[in-house]
Order: sequence, then structure tokens, then C-alpha cells
Amino acid sequence: MIQHVSRRNLKIKVTHYLIPKVLLSLLGLGVGTVLSAPVSALELSIYGVGHLSADSIDTGSDSSGYIHSNSSRLGLKGSHEVKGAKILFQYESGVDLTGRGSGDGNGGANSSGQIFTRARDSFVGVEGVFGTVLFGRLGALNQWLYDYNLFGDQVGDLGNIWGGDGLPGRSDNAAKYRTPSFGGATFALTYVPDQGVNDANAYIGKAEYVTGGIKLGGVYANFGNGASKSDTKVASMTASYDAGAFSLGGGWQRETDIGGTSNKDRDKYTLGTAVKLGDSGTIKAQYSKSNDLSNASNTSADQWAVGYDHAWDKNTTLYVAYAKTNNDAGASYTSYNYGHGDQGVTGLVAGNSPSAISIGLVYKFDWGVLNR
Repeated sequence: MIQHVSRRNLKIKVTHYLIPKVLLSLLGLGVGTVLSAPVSALELSIYGVGHLSADSIDTGSDSSGYIHSNSSRLGLKGSHEVKGAKILFQYESGVDLTGRGSGDGNGGANSSGQIFTRARDSFVGVEGVFGTVLFGRLGALNQWLYDYNLFGDQVGDLGNIWGGDGLPGRSDNAAKYRTPSFGGATFALTYVPDQGVNDANAYIGKAEYVTGGIKLGGVYANFGNGASKSDTKVASMTASYDAGAFSLGGGWQRETDIGGTSNKDRDKYTLGTAVKLGDSGTIKAQYSKSNDLSNASNTSADQWAVGYDHAWDKNTTLYVAYAKTNNDAGASYTSYNYGHGDQGVTGLVAGNSPSAISIGLVYKFDWGVLNR
């Protein structure tokens, strides 16, 4: 007798058995290599980003001025060499330089008066000829959102549109395997278990190809929303070309069963370009659009962003940026959220078209404190 296997049972077999087993097998290979090898070199560095901006934000209902901390961060990272492999580690926290403890572009915290907010990408893993295995708090949407995002952590961030329907930027309790490069091509699989919540697991597959100034990416992701809800599924393609003096890039993203609601689907797009002016200046422009939901009209939006970046030196960037989002009556996308802080900004009313102008300072450092 031939036993019928439902699509749901097949999914359970794949997500709850095959993916964890593959990841654990790869980890076992790395751990076995590490445990059989003598201790060697240790590298350690302290790194961080301080990003503050003065913003004038118009929500469509009111207008006000702000000082915001935008995904500022502090972290430790390094590697521990052993024969044939490396132990990798990174411990990174969001930092709110305004001391408010919330609305800092990192997901904030629950109280004010604190500088450290919540964890960013933080992990321990193994790297070797077999590839790389990581465990910790890892990128979800962020794995492809920044493939070509000219306004990352600024007003006009692509995440305002592509992340505007609730896709997680990062996932807790995640495991990731990335292959070595095969002539510029790499493949990665990220898995997030249920963690005790039925039908809440997630997996992300990404393929990437880089050659010269060309970069191509493709993603398929499935995010569980819990029992009795449909899984949200995402497909995306990105492409960019960097010629040195200028760059051009764009992408497409389709989300289905958004928020766990069946047949709540939409397509999103982006296109941008940047042109260098001399050795230190860059002008840039980016357009992104969210189409109507498949089951609801007047729910589309688009965002325009233009800006100028000035590299004061290799660590310091000054910039000015302007962004505006045009919402249909049933849409409420911002132009100043995601990686950019929004502390103190009043809630957005559906149908309003918010805009923001921002003058910012970004300082980055990466200090190697140990290399032996």
C-alpha cells in the first residue's frame, strides 16, 4: 500500500528534521576538527559605529526637530586559530548615544536613561575548508536588504519599505551554514527552530555571485507565525554593478501570507544609483515601491530619497539626506525608521505622506587589541 504524505507533513519533515540534521552534521565536522588540533593564534578587536543626526521630520500631522542615534553600536570580535579551522566570535550591542534607551534604530529597550540597548548580530562559530557555521542572533531580512541600500541607517532606508510589513531584520536562536566560494558563488542556509512555539520555525536560503563589480543575489525564506496561522514566505532578487566612479543597483521582493494571513500578498521594488564626486564626495538617489496588497486596493506606497555623503577621512562621514514616502489611503510606511532612530516621533496616520531631512555624522572604528 502506498502511504499518502501531506504537504504539511512533508514540510515538518524538512524543517524539523533535515535542516537541523544538516546543520548539526556540519557543526560536528567543524568541532571535530577543532578538538583534534592544538591551540594557535588569537585575534581580538574592539569596533563600533557612532551615528548621530539632526532631523526635521514631518509626519503629515505635525512637524518637529530631533536629535537621533541611528543604529550606533559597540562590539568585540575575533578568531581563534586551530589546525585546519578557526573559532569565530562576535558580541555586539546597540548603543543609544542620546541616552533615551529606545527608538535608536536597534529595536530600542524598555526604559530610558541607558546607553546599551539590545543585541545586534552576535554569534560563535567555526570556519574551515568545509565553510562557515554560526550560532546566535543572526541576520534575517538583513541578509539581503543591504545588498544595495544606499541609505542604510539614514532617512530613506530601504528597510522602511521592504521591512515595512513586519519581516524580522534579525532572528534570535539561529543557526547558519555558508559554503566556501565556488568561483565567486556562495550558498547559505539559516534555520531558526520553534523554541517551544508550534509552527514558529523559520529558514532562509540565499545564493550569491560576485565577480568584479557585479553582485547578484537570490533568496527564498519561510517564517512561521505560530499555530493556526499561515507561514509568511519571501522571494527576492537583487543585482548591482559598481564601476568605481558610479554604481547602479536594484531588486525585487515578493511577500506572501503577510503576518500569517492567507492571500495577503504584495510585490516590492527598488532602484538606485550613486556617483562619486572627486575623492571624498558621493551623491546618491534611491526609489523604492510597495504595490497594493493582493486583497486590498489603495494600500501601495513609494519612497524617494536623495543625499550627499562626504568622507572626511576613512573613519568619518558627514552627510545630508532627504526622504519622502507617499502613502495611499490604506498604507502607513515611514521615511525615517528601520535603521534610523525615531525616538519621540508621533505615530503615523494611514494615508499621510511623511518626509524628513537629516544632517548626520558617522564615525567608525576597528581597533585590533590582540594578535598573537
